Amino acid sequence: MDNEKSTINATGTVTPIGNTTNRTDTHNTIDKAADKVQPAADKAATAAHSAVDKIADKVPAAAEKVHSTVEKLAEKVPATTDQLVGKAHDTVEKVSSKASVVSEKLSQKAADLNVAYGRLAETGRSYVRNSPGTSVLVALAAGYAVSKLLGSRRH
Repeated sequence: MDNEKSTINATGTVTPIGNTTNRTDTHNTIDKAADKVQPAADKAATAAHSAVDKIADKVPAAAEKVHSTVEKLAEKVPATTDQLVGKAHDTVEKVSSKASVVSEKLSQKAADLNVAYGRLAETGRSYVRNSPGTSVLVALAAGYAVSKLLGSRRH
């Protein structure tokens, strides 16, 4: 094949782009395909309509079930609310009574402490009146001890 020349001859016809015969054939092919597809589309539409009708028939029944459930819950809510309110009132009463008892006990303890403070103060006054010199020496010793304690903390 090195030395031989090869020639290729093409035979056939070339159809111009604007040829009306080919356009008509194409249109006819499209129309035939549409005629074949149309029955399938009609069947699909009929099936879809049937499914929608079946679902539409079931929706009212489901809606009625939901409605009855909501009504049952609505009937129970006031009773439950009344129970909760009653329990809350009982709890408030219990807490209030316990707080009252604690308050009374604290008031009694405060009165007892005031009495004890009054006795201690009176005992201290009587001691200072009976032995003033000893009281002054004890006060000086206490002051000196406090100053040493506080003075040693500064270093």
